[in-house]
Amino acid sequence: MLRTLAIVVAFALAATSASAQTVDAKGNCHDAKGKMAKMEVCKPAAAPAAGAPNCKKGKPCGKTCIAKDKVCHIK
Repeated sequence: MLRTLAIVVAFALAATSASAQTVDAKGNCHDAKGKMAKMEVCKPAAAPAAGAPNCKKGKPCGKTCIAKDKVCHIK
């Protein structure tokens, strides 16, 4: 139950922080206070590649999952 609550809170915080940044008509990134921000802040997280696995404990490497502390050698 506590784990579920922590996950819900994490998603809620991520949703509020993601909507705080905006991109104006000229393509400039602004934070919640209207100050200029780095473009990396305004870009959404990259979607996983087509056919990539949804790894719960590790990270994707090609069409399989590997441990987070391992290095993927597939290019």
